[in-house]
Amino acid sequence: MPVFGRNNNNNKTEYMRKTEIFLIRHGETVWNSQLRMQGHSDSDLSSVGKVQIQALGQWMKNVPFNNIYSSDTLRAKQTAEAITHFSGHKLKIDRRLREKNLGVFEGLTTEEARERHPEIFRLFKTAGSKYVIDEGESTQQLLDRALEIVDEILVNHSEERVLLVTHGGFVRVLMKHTLGISLDSPTRFFIKNTGIFRLVWEDKWMVSQMGGVSHLE
Repeated sequence: MPVFGRNNNNNKTEYMRKTEIFLIRHGETVWNSQLRMQGHSDSDLSSVGKVQIQALGQWMKNVPFNNIYSSDTLRAKQTAEAITHFSGHKLKIDRRLREKNLGVFEGLTTEEARERHPEIFRLFKTAGSKYVIDEGESTQQLLDRALEIVDEILVNHSEERVLLVTHGGFVRVLMKHTLGISLDSPTRFFIKNTGIFRLVWEDKWMVSQMGGVSHLE
């Protein structure tokens, strides 16, 4: 049975009996604070975001885990590195953990997107999860790559705890799928910056935590 990685505050060997995934959203960025759509584009962490990831890293010192993966975006990597700074784990990068590709909307506020691309915006809001944004991707395509990663974790990291540092859209589609909620249904849960969501495998994926932010309190 695999053991957890190094924990700076506890040298005891600890064991996992179930495969578990922590989904962690990145810290707040400047574009987040300006309500701009990011997608595959990047913007720097805001001053608030830098405080958030430090609080997350400190809190995670007491949480043993085996592996940590991050999206290749700067905001996700910086968030993940705030964890590995204390844990000593090697950070693994996976582009599939990226946010939904928002194409022509990236860098724009909702109002700007509506004004500059009215027809694309209308379809974005009404055409459903299979609609592919110009120069971007569909929500269904985002879910497909999310499920691909989760399936691999179940095979490659059985009975381990794995951290995935990712994005709000990635978390949203995976949680909806796990809870049996249509991708086209409104999102009725919060996905705050550095929020933690947990999935546990018990013959199927079960949700054990939704958006925990105790490290910010």
